[in-house]
Amino acid sequence: MAGKFVVKKGSTGKFRFNLVATNGQVVATSEAYNTKAAAMTGIRAVKSLAADAAIDDQTVAPAPAAKKGYGPAPTRAGGACGYYTEVSLFGGPAERRGCGQSIPPGSPDSASPSVDLPAAGSATAVTATDADGALAQYGPAVLFGGKTPTGTNTIPRSGAMSVSTKGTTTVTSTATVKNVATGPFTATAVKSTATAAKSGVKGSTTITKGAVVTAFDAKGNPKTTKAVPAAPKANLTMTGTINTGDRFKLVFNEQKKGKDGSIAVVAVHLYLLGPTAVGDVVVAESLARA
Repeated sequence: MAGKFVVKKGSTGKFRFNLVATNGQVVATSEAYNTKAAAMTGIRAVKSLAADAAIDDQTVAPAPAAKKGYGPAPTRAGGACGYYTEVSLFGGPAERRGCGQSIPPGSPDSASPSVDLPAAGSATAVTATDADGALAQYGPAVLFGGKTPTGTNTIPRSGAMSVSTKGTTTVTSTATVKNVATGPFTATAVKSTATAAKSGVKGSTTITKGAVVTAFDAKGNPKTTKAVPAAPKANLTMTGTINTGDRFKLVFNEQKKGKDGSIAVVAVHLYLLGPTAVGDVVVAESLARA
């Protein structure tokens, strides 16, 4: 079983149920019901509908990524971002944490360093750092943070993040994040580099002690784990299912090149495919355009 439904009776005499993951985290809470029978009916409805339910996103506000320019294609001469998440839970509107976030729903704890290269370029590096890292939390779920210390259940902040961009005729941007944990992936450090010149573009990613849990057992413990190469080839892809039953796709050294002489390099791109969580977790993104 991927989780369980816990039914409780409140002080008002009404009944609620929580959907609890195998790690003990509450991932959903129901409305209040007048009777236990009504609550049980609600549980049966969730079981029958959730797995195949479509997502009807009726929000019309543009995503922060469109305003900030962070995403799969460079819109500037150069830039870099430590991390960002753009995720929807249970069919709700997508929320941004990290680069391009608004407060709320983001917070100072979820902020990420980012840099943009001036339109005329810069002979000296434009840099930004965050020494104490960040934590991207959506309700009880942490979608970006650091590796959990042995013997505890607490997810800490990530390690330090640093970003840099530099250049006039040749532009080079880098992003580094230490002590990374996002869903099924953990690493001591990740780094992306993007370089653009008139002669062409190139990108690279470095992963230090990276690992991906691709399957969990019935108790939520890691069942199958794969090591990530230190220098993954462009667009290396792994897939699997997390302990809540959600599917995912991980792309390492994700590279996208534009006809305008640009390149975007993402060290780690986690695609959350639902049914509970849908969206993107991007770690160490570098952008360059000649």
